Amino acid sequence: MDSTRLRVDRIDVWQTDSEHTLSLTVAGVHVMLIRIRYDGWGDEVINGAGTVAAGPGAWTLIGHELSLEFGPRAAAALGFPRDCRLRLDVDADAIRRVRAALLEILDCACFVVDTA
Repeated sequence: MDSTRLRVDRIDVWQTDSEHTLSLTVAGVHVMLIRIRYDGWGDEVINGAGTVAAGPGAWTLIGHELSLEFGPRAAAALGFPRDCRLRLDVDADAIRRVRAALLEILDCACFVVDTA
C-alpha cells in the first residue's frame, strides 16, 4: 500500500440532528471531513475538493498519528493514498475530541486506539 503523511493543525467536531462530523484542517485549508449521516447510518469522507467517498475500512489513532485505510475506489476518488497517515499537531484535548468523534462516526470492525 502507498503511504503519505499529511499534517493537520486544527480539528473541529460538530453534531446536528442529521449528522456527526469531524473536520481536519491545515493552515486554514480543509484536508478532509469524516462524517456519518444519521438517515442512512453510513460513514463517508469528503476531501478538500468536495468529493465524497466511503469511509475507511480500518483506522488507527496512536498518540498524534492517525492512519486511515481506504479501499482502492475510495482512495482513487478522494485522491488520497490507500494508507493515509495524518500527523495531528493539536493539543491533548483535541486528540480526545478526535478519538471520541472517530469512535462515534466510523463503523469499522478494525481499529486501534492508544491515546492519553
